[in-house]
Amino acid sequence: MKNFKLYNVFFPIWFLLLIPITWLIAIPINFVVDSIVILLSLKVLKIDDSFKKYKKVIFKVFLFGFFADFIGAILLFFIVDLIGRLPESSSIFAWLNSNILIPVMENPFSNLYGFLFMTVIIAMVGFFIYFFNLKFSFSKLDVEEREKKKMALYMAVFTAPYLFYIPTALIFNLQK
Repeated sequence: MKNFKLYNVFFPIWFLLLIPITWLIAIPINFVVDSIVILLSLKVLKIDDSFKKYKKVIFKVFLFGFFADFIGAILLFFIVDLIGRLPESSSIFAWLNSNILIPVMENPFSNLYGFLFMTVIIAMVGFFIYFFNLKFSFSKLDVEEREKKKMALYMAVFTAPYLFYIPTALIFNLQK
């Protein structure tokens, strides 16, 4: 089995482990983005006592957002590992390696398959964000169920891990 360098598998989680100082940037940015989305959602939905409701949910929203990103990173790692276990001589491995693995690890925009694969992963993480927020973060929030679903959808759409698209080649100068 070839030795793969898994540059983009855990981004941004993996990136946080590689360069711990990024925690000082990532945590406040995630908190601010989550806060903005929650507060704007409450305002758009014309929900009373928005700041009080915001304070009630922000911590759970923030933690479940990181948890959903972590699930996405683990899923990426698992799929890459699974593909890496295929025999190197197989045509399936060769196709998956050149059309999925390398684009996902270096630049998801380099071909359609890598882009679509990463889009599916990001959509799955978005689903987890929606689910966790609806079932846990907003479960005790004093608003109608319809508003909870809309807020969870806003969180899923606006806080999905679009950073997974960032070409790792830009960060690590991997272009050939």
